[in-house]
Amino acid sequence: MDDSRIIQLANYDGEDQITTSHEMQIRLMAEKAAEYINVKSGITGIDLACEGFRDGELITISGPTKNGKTLLAQTFTYNFSRQGQPPLWFSFEVPARQFLSQFSDLPLIYMPGKLKARAMDWFEDRVYESFAKFNTRIIFIDHLHFLVDMAKQGQMSIEIGTIIRKLKTMAVEGNFVIFLLCHTKMGRHDGTLSYESIRDSSFISQESDSVIMVQRKPDIADNAARARIEFHRRTGVMERVVELVKIGNYLKERAIGREESR
Repeated sequence: MDDSRIIQLANYDGEDQITTSHEMQIRLMAEKAAEYINVKSGITGIDLACEGFRDGELITISGPTKNGKTLLAQTFTYNFSRQGQPPLWFSFEVPARQFLSQFSDLPLIYMPGKLKARAMDWFEDRVYESFAKFNTRIIFIDHLHFLVDMAKQGQMSIEIGTIIRKLKTMAVEGNFVIFLLCHTKMGRHDGTLSYESIRDSSFISQESDSVIMVQRKPDIADNAARARIEFHRRTGVMERVVELVKIGNYLKERAIGREESR
């Protein structure tokens, strides 16, 4: 690099100029004295592990089909709405009528009047439309593969990686909390699930701030399930297990008896 360019850079004062950690901290404190959002799931074990869900986070919820992913997300939704933080929902998995019928005492939720799959620009527009109109900062996506162009079979992992990075960037830049529901790989899931069980791309867990795996436990009871917080980057928690039970239309934490705790 020639001397004139060095001199030019030495006098550069753009918004992306190099600064000290002290100056950065002062600027950040002036911009944001507190979190834009910090909500609780309403499930004690999960709240202890995650210390609430905060803006800028991408949270992945995964598990086998019919094992409680959507139910856990709906439980979060009900509890968030009761805290005055109604979320925006993209319920690609089931029709709106069926989705809403699964709630008792229907909470306030925001939804697109019509869904459009495999369209990230459309998705981003709806997120910011909802924020502009209703100040929504919590987003649920059920599920990831409706954002993916399934025709790109040969580049599926790369396509998913691009989408995941876009979602994480949106969470950070827009101060949103994004909950992303994902399927696990095909096959039986009799053992313990982990983030490595998520279908199609390792980018999902790599870019997520936390991964919560959900699995039904019919060996314990017909309405029993288990949530396993695989990791949470902010709190440092790893492999935290929370026992759940479905009561009515929502999941609650299940008390563990002496025999089970051994």
